[in-house]
Parts: sequence; structure tokens; C-alpha cells
Amino acid sequence: MPQERTLLHAGHEFTVEHVRAHAPEGTDWSAPYTLASRRIIFPTGRTVLDVRCGRGTWLVDGLTAMHFGEAMVYQLRLAARTARHSMVVTGHRMPCEAAAPVFCLLSPASLYRVHAAQQRLRAGRECADAVASLVDELSRSRAQAPLTGAVARAKRLLAETADREARLSVHEVADAVSRSPFHLARSFRQQTGLSLHQYRQHLRLAAAMERLTAGDADLAGIAHDLGYCSQSHLGAVFRREVGVTLGDARRTLTAQI
Repeated sequence: MPQERTLLHAGHEFTVEHVRAHAPEGTDWSAPYTLASRRIIFPTGRTVLDVRCGRGTWLVDGLTAMHFGEAMVYQLRLAARTARHSMVVTGHRMPCEAAAPVFCLLSPASLYRVHAAQQRLRAGRECADAVASLVDELSRSRAQAPLTGAVARAKRLLAETADREARLSVHEVADAVSRSPFHLARSFRQQTGLSLHQYRQHLRLAAAMERLTAGDADLAGIAHDLGYCSQSHLGAVFRREVGVTLGDARRTLTAQI
């Protein structure tokens, strides 16, 4: 898969790159990749793709961070023909090396710190400690198991539509995956650790951060496009989930590089 890689930091403990993976021509599985060194991939843009390693297949979205060990072999299959942006940390030693890849859902607050760290590095400012803190935090996060059945289909539907079909009700999602709302809601929380509403909300906040990072300073327009009733509504949700105001996030993430 063609990529553009920009080196942001090269230190004794790890390196950090911004990676832009170009959209593939098809939606088939890629050829197997074998990693030469440990790699942690933090999302900085919307994506929907499947990752296959060994007997497991994971759905990766704009909230999912991935940790691969040295010499691991994996394949990718993108569900949408869009470029994929990420911040990649290579060589950092985790407290406990796993035998299989680890996939974790980032909270909106953690994802904001990823974006902020990347912006500081792109501006030439030192923040290796912030990146190291993100890596350490990832080691304590809940690992996601490969999903199957109705929960996997519901997660994929929400990941593919959260930024444009934000008003899909739980009943509509349940109908789409042929389950009752009660059964789907319970199973989704058990397997992901989030409610359907929380998961969709986190995806929408991730989309807002991506737009701010890309230089979009129109907060009212972002709120409207993501299905919020007003800029104030988005601002209240953003501050509750991220811990900073929407205005502060705009100043941090849209800073000139």
C-alpha cells in the first residue's frame, strides 16, 4: 500500500512519523506485511479497515490504536477508498511484550493528546515525553477482542456513517443487523466497553478533531455537519469528553506549522 512518511522525531528510545497511506485500488486483502521492529499506530484520521493476524481479524476505526511486536505478520483490507492518516511510534519498548497484536479504543481525551502531540512535533517543538506517556497509557488500556456477528456489523455501520448519519437511532442500527435493540445494546457494551451511543459520540468527536487539525476553524459548520444541534451542543460534549474547550482545541490543533 503506497505511503507518504514524514519523520517527526528521532530519539534514542523511539522514532515518530506521520504516515499517510493512500487509498488502494480495490478492497481485497493486502499482501502480508512483516514488521522489522515494534510499532504502535495511533489514528489521526477517519478510517475503516480490517486487520488480520494469525486467526484473528479486527475492525479498526478512527479510535483504534494498534500495537504490533517485532516480526509480526499481518494483512490489511480497507472498507473505504480514502487515505488513512496515523502517527506511528517505532521502537518503543512496552512494559509487557504481547505475542499477538493489541488493539485498543482510545478515549476522546487520549485521541486529543495524540493530535496535540503530533501538531507540536510537526511545528518542530519537543514533546517526546508526551508521546512516551501516550504509549504507557496504551499499555494499560482495555484490549479489544476480534468481533464477530451482530456487534461487528453494528460497529462497522457506525464507523462508516457516524460523520454523516449521526441521527441513526439504536432501533435503526439494531434493525440493520437483525437484532433487538436490547440484545444489541447489551452485547455491544459487553464486547467493546462502550454503549452504542458512546461509541458513536466518540467517533463524531474524532471527526471534529480531524477537521480542526486539517485547518477547519468553522466550529458552527463542524457542529452542523456532524449532526449536533448547535456549536454550543458540540462544545459542551467536547469539554465533557475531552477536558478542554472547543476554542482551546481550535487554537491548539489549527496552529500554524
